[in-house]
Amino acid sequence: MSTRTQGTRESDQLLPDRVTMPLLALVTREAVDQDYVAAAQRRAAGPAGPQPRSRLLGAAAVTAVFGLLVALAAVRTAENADVDEASRAALVDRIDQRKADVRDARERVQGLEDDVDALAARDAALRRDLAAATQELGRLQVTTGFVDVRGPGLRVTVTDNPDGSADGRVRATDLRRLVNGLWSAGAEAVAVNGRRLTGLTAISQQGIAITVNRGPLTPPYVVSAIGRSGLGARLQATGTGQQFDQLAQQFGFTVARDDEAELELPSAPDSFLRLRFAEQPDQSPNVQEDLP
Repeated sequence: MSTRTQGTRESDQLLPDRVTMPLLALVTREAVDQDYVAAAQRRAAGPAGPQPRSRLLGAAAVTAVFGLLVALAAVRTAENADVDEASRAALVDRIDQRKADVRDARERVQGLEDDVDALAARDAALRRDLAAATQELGRLQVTTGFVDVRGPGLRVTVTDNPDGSADGRVRATDLRRLVNGLWSAGAEAVAVNGRRLTGLTAISQQGIAITVNRGPLTPPYVVSAIGRSGLGARLQATGTGQQFDQLAQQFGFTVARDDEAELELPSAPDSFLRLRFAEQPDQSPNVQEDLP
């Protein structure tokens, strides 16, 4: 047994370290030893000789490629910078244009607002003028007799002398004095027997008949006038009103005056609204011969 063990130890001593040394220790030692050996060999050999030409060409090619890449990157960067600058300039131009458009739009809006204000002022002025014209139209319609009216006033009823004498018969001139007295007293509208008086109305005598608006009247003659309170008293204070009273007393007319809280007078016929005008006749030879 001991003889075998001794033989084994002797055989182990005859084996090299590469066989007997553990693998990890062997790898570590050989790596370190080979490094030292390589370094010692380089020192013993002296300075390095010239590099091979192919190796120099390769290095030059690598350097050239690297420089080319740098140059390309620089060119690309410059181009991108130009593009960015152009884009920035275009954006600034667009912003300036939009600002100019906004400024122009604001000026147009201001101009339109001024126009609206001017039109509003003109509209207000036209409305005032329209209101005044409407009021004036209403007044003219009342005074000219072409609109129905209603309001307080005075009713005067005149009849012939009861004795039936010719002198006691009411004439057109008598009614005209009465109507003129009412106008002078401030009457706004007057009607005789329900026939509205206008600026074209004529109270005329046709034989023994009195006509108003080309229509005959029958007694009694009812003269209705619309006006503010006190119309009857103002009528008696006018000259024509006093003349009418004197004629009534002289010829025996029966006159009744009644103050009314509300009277309603119709409008004059629409046929009276027809425009009338005159034309100069042609001076023909025949007409000239007829002239004296």
